[in-house]
Amino acid sequence: MYYWFMLALAVVAEVISTVGMKYAATSSPVFGYVVMAVMISLSFYAFSRAVVHIPLAVSYAIWEGLGLFLIGVAGVVLFGEYLTLVEMFAIALMLFGLLLVTFDKGQAEDGLDEPAVVKGLDQPKPVPVAKNTNGVTLGEVTL
Repeated sequence: MYYWFMLALAVVAEVISTVGMKYAATSSPVFGYVVMAVMISLSFYAFSRAVVHIPLAVSYAIWEGLGLFLIGVAGVVLFGEYLTLVEMFAIALMLFGLLLVTFDKGQAEDGLDEPAVVKGLDQPKPVPVAKNTNGVTLGEVTL
């Protein structure tokens, strides 16, 4: 749940950062650039935490797809921008694809459940990870 929360935080921070970019370009440069810098940093941090357990392809699709949708909504609501019917259809199509990527578990063919191993190549050795005993974690790194 923590990793999905971090992914949601990454999306929201990305949207706020992009709105800050619009403000920086149009009306309030200093405030807009500060908001943009802080929020995009938060977005990348939260995204990096999310990909610890959520597959990168899935998390990136959600991050960018949901971010694009919310930025489109912000453009309409906050800046009075207009989306054509084709643009709205394209965004809806992208959201449908996002749902497929997120919830499709697929069916593995017989005998292909395990990832392929190429003989002769060095396989990475597991690295022991120290357990945190105080219940607070700032990050997990596995190589």
